[in-house]
Amino acid sequence: QASTLLTSDTNTDTVLRATPSQTLSVYVGNSIATMRSYPAAIAEKVKAGASDAPASNSESTSVPAGPTVMVNNQPVSVLVPASDQFAARLAKVAKQRAKWARKNDVSCYRVYDADLPDYAVSIDIYKGAIKPTTWLQISEYAASKEIDPDLAKRRLLDVLALAPRILSVPSSNVNLRTRTRAKGGSQYSDEGSAADNSRKEMLLIDEGGLLFEVNFASRLDCGIFLDHRDTRAEIRELMKSAGAAKSFLNLFAYTGTATCYAADGGALHSTTVDLSKPSLEWAKRNMKRNGFDGEEHEFVQADVLSWITEMRHTKNRWNVIFCDVPTFSNSSRMRQSSFDVQRDHAELIIGISRLLTRGGVAIFSCNLRTFKPDVEKIQRAGVDIEDITSETIPEDFSRNQKIHHAYKISRKPRENE
Repeated sequence: QASTLLTSDTNTDTVLRATPSQTLSVYVGNSIATMRSYPAAIAEKVKAGASDAPASNSESTSVPAGPTVMVNNQPVSVLVPASDQFAARLAKVAKQRAKWARKNDVSCYRVYDADLPDYAVSIDIYKGAIKPTTWLQISEYAASKEIDPDLAKRRLLDVLALAPRILSVPSSNVNLRTRTRAKGGSQYSDEGSAADNSRKEMLLIDEGGLLFEVNFASRLDCGIFLDHRDTRAEIRELMKSAGAAKSFLNLFAYTGTATCYAADGGALHSTTVDLSKPSLEWAKRNMKRNGFDGEEHEFVQADVLSWITEMRHTKNRWNVIFCDVPTFSNSSRMRQSSFDVQRDHAELIIGISRLLTRGGVAIFSCNLRTFKPDVEKIQRAGVDIEDITSETIPEDFSRNQKIHHAYKISRKPRENE
């Protein structure tokens, strides 16, 4: 058995006079650290404050000292005795979720979402569509100020030791994202990948009969937001019933997954807009991989807010629009100094509504937990807004009803229509 230590350098190797059997680079806040796995007996000596590591291999393979959790009849060393409760909970929900996933033909899904408040992480499973491999993405939620940071770290290390074994995933296929409370009003600081960013950990996954590229060496998200699975399915259905033009607009498009669904639903023309060139290139690859690489599908690198204003002065209109807006942005490439979804959403929604064809519909989404739409201002501008959040949250995200907010947007009919 092995125990894992989180270190900022290789001094631990010198102290232990040992070489780790496995290492994994992670971000802790904005700093890079390394998870180093050692034989259990060696690591236990460190935890106990011993000055010398055991000299013989026979000692390092003995029954682990300290707390352990049995997983598949094998003892796993842990740092927190209560981690046995996490292990039991994860094993139980994993079995239930796997049954649900098979029934609904879902291969990438959330298996755990802070079910136990002390183990405040989410765990997502990604199964390869072509390559028979499985990845875990473990995301740490920001701990409350009352929680001892060292205790939170020990619990996280236990999660990283237990989850791969319980879910039968190689520990090398675990992607970790850590989150901390940030200054300046934002909820989280930068996120990091457990994978070495020099590696290209790309995997093709299947969702809704479409292939998408996910990358666990990406600096931020891996390329698809699983909580919008049902939203994307709704976009495909909306396109099937759209007017003859069957045009689709994707704003803040990221990797274009919604555009792929729209094209699969029969979109004859699509426009995918994002400020990030790498995201647009990713979106192009996703579209091409699914057979949608014609000139009728255009990709626009632009500041979305300014682009909407420009389009309002043209005759370009779309049957279906999807806008999954960021909570906050202050990119230097934006024309206005910053964007705050709570402050600026009404004008954005009104602008989006002006780009709809007659009878067209838009879906507006954001992930600010405390978001409240200014319904009065929006309706005063001749725009209908309907809260469809509950319809768009998948079963595997049901524990977190505020994972995102979603609204259906349409223009109110004019009196002479």
